[in-house]
Amino acid sequence: MKRTKRSLYKWTTAALAVALAVAISPALKAAEDNASTAPAQPEPVTQPSSASSEATSQPSSETADRLAQLEKEISALQSEITALKDEETPSVKSAAYVLPDAQAGGAAAAPAAAAPEKISISSLLGPVTLSGFGDVYYGYDYNHPPDNLSGLRFFEAPTNGFAFNMAELILDKPPDATSADSRLGYHVSAGYGQAARVVNGSDTFSDGSNFYLKEAYLEYLAPIGKGLTITVGKFVTPAGAEVIESNANWNYSRSLLFYYAIPYFHFGANAKYTFNPKWAITGYLVNGWNNSLIEHYAGVGTSSGLTYGASLGYTPNAKWSVIENYIAGPVVDAYGTAGTGAVPVTDWKQLSDTVIGYTPNTHWAFQLNGDYGWGPRFYTVTAGTVTGQSPTVNWGGIAGYAKYTWSPKTNFALRYEYFNDTDGYAGLLTGPFAGDPGHAQEITATYSYNLTSALLVRGEYRYDFASEPIFPQSTSDFVKEQNTAYLSFVYSFSSANLK
Repeated sequence: MKRTKRSLYKWTTAALAVALAVAISPALKAAEDNASTAPAQPEPVTQPSSASSEATSQPSSETADRLAQLEKEISALQSEITALKDEETPSVKSAAYVLPDAQAGGAAAAPAAAAPEKISISSLLGPVTLSGFGDVYYGYDYNHPPDNLSGLRFFEAPTNGFAFNMAELILDKPPDATSADSRLGYHVSAGYGQAARVVNGSDTFSDGSNFYLKEAYLEYLAPIGKGLTITVGKFVTPAGAEVIESNANWNYSRSLLFYYAIPYFHFGANAKYTFNPKWAITGYLVNGWNNSLIEHYAGVGTSSGLTYGASLGYTPNAKWSVIENYIAGPVVDAYGTAGTGAVPVTDWKQLSDTVIGYTPNTHWAFQLNGDYGWGPRFYTVTAGTVTGQSPTVNWGGIAGYAKYTWSPKTNFALRYEYFNDTDGYAGLLTGPFAGDPGHAQEITATYSYNLTSALLVRGEYRYDFASEPIFPQSTSDFVKEQNTAYLSFVYSFSSANLK
């Protein structure tokens, strides 16, 4: 209360002083102006005394002193008023308080609130990637086979109309060495369609439906040396230059080697060790060729024991790569009798597969794939007893690939291959005792255009020819040549690219 009275008194005194100064200033100014402009008066003859002179000049000197004193008092009062304001006004430090300078972008501006992080599918999945594709094509066979199924084809056999090749979903979490928990990864892929039915049907223990589980395995990156990757489950074969997914191959239709020389998948385990950027080796212990189980009485050609394999990868530089695969294991070739029951007759089935890649520049790329298989024999069984056997059979071939990339959106690929199945073991021709030895060749030209980053459009022309008339024709005859054309549409996606 005392502070308030004291402030009121000072404010009143200051106001009176200012008012007095304002009132006096015009009068004094007018008096000074009149004194300077008045006409000079005649002076008396006698000299004025010093006392009279002082009396005449005294009023103007006192007024000036009074004004100076008033100005000092006003200045002192203004300082006191400013001090009182600072003392009685509380300081404001709220985040919502913004000084005028801050509103104009000054240094005192409050920091802007951070924008919330945008949520995407990729951020929700974290290290897990969800991807997949859908594959639809139109095929045309100039031979017009009666059942509309082209010869020497499986995935793209349906022809003279539209066909659904396959749709696939892939869930993948690769292992890494950032932590103990992250060393374990997994991979699951499932498909539906014509290609899925073919791969599913290759397994003796499948139901032959259009749905299949292509891969399902666990991966563990063991802290051994530079890292040993151990895989357990179902996975595709390491052999060959082509894969099941059409969008990952240079050509749309699959090669003869892909269908007849190598397996589709294995079930078991493998371990891969990378010594350095140039050398890597992988060892395999699996149930056989396209076998999810080992069953001695499942049928001829099925695995009768564990199959072994190894892959050696060599990449000397960015232009060259070489992969050598070897797979070997016992398979059932026939059934004989022992006592009152049948027993499987087995031989070892072996495969050597080589893939060489060469990329001289950003436009050209080349691949060479060679396969050679040998080991089994054909047995003759009479009354449940083996009475004869053929020499060791073999099969094999070679395929050459060339691709020219015009731009990131378009490329042209050419493939030529020769496959020899003289003994008919791979099923290319009619069988080991059907007559003359046989072989087949094909030339494929494929033009690919990425209409968008997700949609791949391909046009392809393929010419197959064989030493025997194995291609069906509309007249129910078989001919030695086959001309086919495809227009395919493959849509791919990955959660890593979805925002």
